[in-house]
Parts: sequence; structure tokens; C-alpha cells
Amino acid sequence: MQDRPTAIELLDALAAFMRDRQAHARDRWERFQFQVAANSLGIVSRELAMEDGFRREEWRGLDGLLGAEPMPEGQGAFAAALGERNERLVERIRAGAFDADDATLLRHLWGTVLNKVKIASPHEARGDGGRPPEVA
Repeated sequence: MQDRPTAIELLDALAAFMRDRQAHARDRWERFQFQVAANSLGIVSRELAMEDGFRREEWRGLDGLLGAEPMPEGQGAFAAALGERNERLVERIRAGAFDADDATLLRHLWGTVLNKVKIASPHEARGDGGRPPEVA
């Protein structure tokens, strides 16, 4: 852990630099390259800032669907266990475990996907308040 500037501050400064270079690029190809770089840095910055909270939210959602389990300590162990729990969820979906009542499942999936979109493309994750579409 470093003092200031933080990793997020450095990424944001570098993204701002890339956007400035994009605005002053010589041609469309160069503008595109700077835009891709700036957008990629933005994704990494948002992931560092938000991913831990979103993963914990996803874990709690899986607790409601699969039964409660304690969160493992350590980033690697937590990520591996979350992946395993998602694999179990997929197996249960394939087995038809949620066919009778899929509203809870849909809310969990919608929230999880919405959080991923908030990291990858936050301007696309606005407007609906995070509500899933109606279940047919």
C-alpha cells in the first residue's frame, strides 16, 4: 500500500493524459488508439475501486440462493471460492432448481451483471435503478 498518489489516482491521471492526447491526435487511427487506452485505464481504475464491494455483494446473493457460507480470507482464496460457488449455481440452474421460483435468481443475476457493467461501461448502467426486467 502506497501513500499518495494512490493507484487509482495514477490510473485516472494517465487516463486524462490519454484523453488529452486523443483530442490532439493527428488522425482517426491515433485518436482511436488513445481512446482505447483511456477507456482501458478507466475500467482498471473502476475495478480497483469497486470490485471488492461488488464481489461481496455477489457472495451475499449466492448465500441466498445456495445457502450461507463464510467468506474466505485473502483475495485469491475469495476469488476462487466465488468462482466455485458460481459453478454450483450454474449446475443448479441446469438441474431446474429455480424453475418454480426464479424471481430471486433473476434479481441476483441482474444485480451481478449490472455491477459488472458499472465497471466496464458505467454510462450504460443508468436509468433503471438496477431493477431486473419483469419475470415472464
